[in-house]
Amino acid sequence: MQNDTLFADVIVPLSVPNKYTYRVPKELNEAVEIGKRVLVQFGKTKIYTGIIYKIHSNAPKEYQAKYIDTILDEHSIVNETQLKFWDWISFYYCANPGEVMNAALPSGLKLSSTSHVQLNPEFNFEEIDHTYFNDKEHFLIETLHATPNLSFDDVAQLLKQKSAQGIINTLIKKRAIIVYEDVKDKYKPKLVSFIRLDEKYKDEKLLSEALDQIEKKAFKQAEALIYFLQLQKNKEVVTNGWIKKTELAKKVETAAISALVKKQVFIEEQFEVGRLLFEKSNNTIKALSNIQQQAYEKTKEGFKENKPVLLHGVTGSGKTEIYIQLIKDTIKEGKQVLFLIPEIALTTQLITRLRAVFGENVGVYHSRFSENERVEIWNNILLAGTKDKELRTQDIPVKEQETRNEKQYKIILGARSCLFLPFNNLGLIIVDEEHDNSFKQHDPSPRYNARDSALYLATLHKAPVLLGSATPSVESFYNASQSKYTLVELNTQYVESGGTNIEICDMNFFERSNQMKACLTPPLFNAIENALSKKQQVILFQNRRGFAPYTECKQCGHVPHCVQCDVSLIYHKHSQKLTCHYCGYSIAPPKTCSACGSNNLQYKGMGTEKIEEDIEVLFPKAKVARMDLDSTRSKYAYKQLIDDFEGGNIDILIGTQMVTKGLDFNNVSVVGVLNADSILNFPDFRSFEKAFQLMTQVKGRAGRDKEKGKVFIQTTQPQHHVINYVSGNKIKNFFADTLAERQQFNYPPFSRLFEINVISKDVNEVNHLANELFLLLKPTFNENLLGPEFPLISRIKNQYYKRILIKTSKKETTLSIRQIIFNALNDLQNNFKDWKYRIAIDVDPV
Repeated sequence: MQNDTLFADVIVPLSVPNKYTYRVPKELNEAVEIGKRVLVQFGKTKIYTGIIYKIHSNAPKEYQAKYIDTILDEHSIVNETQLKFWDWISFYYCANPGEVMNAALPSGLKLSSTSHVQLNPEFNFEEIDHTYFNDKEHFLIETLHATPNLSFDDVAQLLKQKSAQGIINTLIKKRAIIVYEDVKDKYKPKLVSFIRLDEKYKDEKLLSEALDQIEKKAFKQAEALIYFLQLQKNKEVVTNGWIKKTELAKKVETAAISALVKKQVFIEEQFEVGRLLFEKSNNTIKALSNIQQQAYEKTKEGFKENKPVLLHGVTGSGKTEIYIQLIKDTIKEGKQVLFLIPEIALTTQLITRLRAVFGENVGVYHSRFSENERVEIWNNILLAGTKDKELRTQDIPVKEQETRNEKQYKIILGARSCLFLPFNNLGLIIVDEEHDNSFKQHDPSPRYNARDSALYLATLHKAPVLLGSATPSVESFYNASQSKYTLVELNTQYVESGGTNIEICDMNFFERSNQMKACLTPPLFNAIENALSKKQQVILFQNRRGFAPYTECKQCGHVPHCVQCDVSLIYHKHSQKLTCHYCGYSIAPPKTCSACGSNNLQYKGMGTEKIEEDIEVLFPKAKVARMDLDSTRSKYAYKQLIDDFEGGNIDILIGTQMVTKGLDFNNVSVVGVLNADSILNFPDFRSFEKAFQLMTQVKGRAGRDKEKGKVFIQTTQPQHHVINYVSGNKIKNFFADTLAERQQFNYPPFSRLFEINVISKDVNEVNHLANELFLLLKPTFNENLLGPEFPLISRIKNQYYKRILIKTSKKETTLSIRQIIFNALNDLQNNFKDWKYRIAIDVDPV
């Protein structure tokens, strides 16, 4: 094999349809392996990190294969099961392989290629006339003499310009500078300083003599040595004689430690350690009730039938206890567990509950973690699945193996990106709150649904899947009714005396009679007063963040809009800005109307900020907090809010849909849905389903302990059938009516949807291209082709969108449908080669 000419198909992290074939240098023949990262040139100058997908001996016929520049890994970082999964994601969701790679790999494993400039060594600056360069060019050249290389960003900053491309191009043409690619590895291991005694002081006599001498001259140093000796008796902080320097520095001065290092009493070294801290497990598992035990046994039977199991348990029924028992069974078999949740917010409570039982076996992975933390989880899962122990440790120095925090995670908890981790021994996938739309990736491509993708991943690993929810999606409920899934039901709460009473509050009636207290109807206001008097807690739900959805001139009715998107600017009082939630554009609140000049401006509507302000006025003694995207941007903000609420430091929690999802608070007695109309009146065939799920979930936050909770739904449509379904707990009736309606109009689960968006900066081009694409697709799909239509928000970030929707029968092969769509897109591209536009395909949009 050493002398064979090998070629490798490489996935590059770009939106190109095919893998690209590279020649393997003969000296790398033995090192080349599927799943390893390689540096490859793509284009004239750019260097990218690619993944080896296939190795073969066939040279490409269409182009001259370039050589692989470098192989970055000793061992594969992506396994072949993952590559099969990537292929399926790419195929099913109409995405390019590079787009899937970008979604799958943590950015710390993708080396960044940054253009740099340096002086051309062959250019003779002394012989050039001074006028050959202008002032800025002279300044840059002088800087490069002092600083041998600069990045493009450095040059732009130096010249105080937005872009340095122009001046760099000019100097390249004058042959004064050259451009090169500097590839930097983003992942930096976390290094921690450890301290141990010098080997000679293992002799107690020498140690005693040294301590006597130090005490006479340096009391602080003696204190440090004595404290170190005390810590050595604590097995929890000592690893083979090494103690973290930070642990030692808790009680003694750092200068004293450094002095003992200088005297060679202490030895100091840095080692790479894990970044994630763990709580000790107490291995306690709540005993299952009789009903839970029956559900657990039925779930195990469903697994034996090789079917996904849908666990439909009412809020507070104790689904998590069943999850824990199933996880325990899987770990006993020596296998890994993937626990998917829709929102990062849910990890806070779940991680506490799971680590209380499984301790350091639990790892967490989501986008709020830093690049380095995500890489460490990736490597941990990769190593945990490696069968050969020598492979796991052969590149790690012995000392480092002894001291580093090399936890082997058996359970991974996190959001949708967890699907792409390098599992080798996956034994169970749990998808909690399976109905939640947050499992769907919207932008960028691949626009995958983590719940549906988990089902395919499970088939690759031959692992069972458990879908859990108090409000299953219509699709999952239908699959269960058709015996594609095993349905397991928990119809009673774990605490039987709990539960909720629901009251519908007609806002029209209370507004007409002037009884509203800010945003609260009298029944809700009185219930909050009563709950606070009993030291109980309250959750208020409003699915809109900010202070006011729009600002209106009372004279002419003008509303300030985003200059880049077709939406009104939302007023945020905390930052004193009018902000667009789509592109981030913001301005200071205007003092006068930009249309008529009037100063009679009014903030209209209510967001969570406005509600927070009103509630603080209505209940001045209550401790009020807000949970929305604005208040939880920092890494630990979720945890802080949830810990404060659990600990009783918050009386009233106001939030968006974050507060509706799976959170478990025993002291909440009142829940208020402040405006149910905002989630009911949305132009989407799933709007009633989403509204039903949200209201059912939010009412489940109350009455989770022995006392019944009270739920108040404020609406101007008290007779609306969805509200009646929620108040009467008529979930089966809701599903029956919804399925009948979906079947009548041929919507999922009775069809499959493909949404094609034509996107361009020119609205006329979008119109023309969308019409042309419609004509190309019409002969095949006929009446199952809807559009083209502008969506509700037709312009985002100065890009216009026009949408075509295709309904296809589930009996049709997905391959043929995709082939028809791609053929039409290729024809469109050939007919309009010079037009600047892009296409976004969303399979199974939500």
